[in-house]
Amino acid sequence: MDTHERRPVATADAPKAVHGPSVWSADEITADGRWLYQLSDVEVSELCKAAASLDQEPLDLRQIDKDCFPLPEFAPVLADLHQQITEGVGIVQIRGLPIQDIGRRQSAIIFWGLCRHLGDEVVSQNAKGHMLGHVQDLGQSFDDPYSRGPYTHERIEYHSDACDIVGLLCLCPAAHGGESSLASAGLVYNELQRQRPDLAEALLQPIYRDRRGEIPPGREAWYAFPVFNFSDGRLSVNNEPSYIDSVARFFAQDPNTPAQHEGLALLEKLAHENHIEIPFEAGDISLLTTILFFTQGKPLTMLMD
Repeated sequence: MDTHERRPVATADAPKAVHGPSVWSADEITADGRWLYQLSDVEVSELCKAAASLDQEPLDLRQIDKDCFPLPEFAPVLADLHQQITEGVGIVQIRGLPIQDIGRRQSAIIFWGLCRHLGDEVVSQNAKGHMLGHVQDLGQSFDDPYSRGPYTHERIEYHSDACDIVGLLCLCPAAHGGESSLASAGLVYNELQRQRPDLAEALLQPIYRDRRGEIPPGREAWYAFPVFNFSDGRLSVNNEPSYIDSVARFFAQDPNTPAQHEGLALLEKLAHENHIEIPFEAGDISLLTTILFFTQGKPLTMLMD
């Protein structure tokens, strides 16, 4: 089989517009404060108690599931928050974890244990199998085709992560910058269909991406997948601008079409026009369903301790 052959997807049934609580404008979500949840003293105490019972050497986070991280008071709240993430507005910001008092180790245990109440499976961060990673400037640059977003101070364009729910715990805000921006993929899709349906169609077709050295056994160093996907009538998104930009190194000519590049540029513009800023304080836990949103990371300057 010709591995360069495109596999067109059936787009005739793709709706011209999507609807639901996750399709919101910046003004709408800013006015709706339900996505920000403040931990109570009782909930903080319960989280700390569960973490303390597991804080022993050696500790393997992978062995911790919701059954060994009991939260009798907070678990029903987390179930409601999970519903808000997956079926509601799509984002929850949990505030009030006292990082300064409990330290990084117990903070990591709490973050892991809390997240295990939100999903049955944890997906590794990279080819090394990291389950819990750090966002830290390690001097990497997107000019390097093997670099990854969490390890650079550079701006990260609007993108989506390949998992149902992604969580981010803020241990310490950056000295400058580093804020996250968020835009509703449903709203961006609707605007693309309204303004340029031809470009929306182009983004419903497979787009080639660079694996950036993280190649599963027996696979190519690249793969193709659409930005917009529909399953049972529900929208999901998968966009990785830097991985799309660097894939051309494997081909004599760019495998992605001019219409796809134009569509990606308009997507970036629409996301920027309709985004909200996500402020982070120490102890904040941000949880969102990345299959419904595009996120952007601003350039940052790290605090050194």
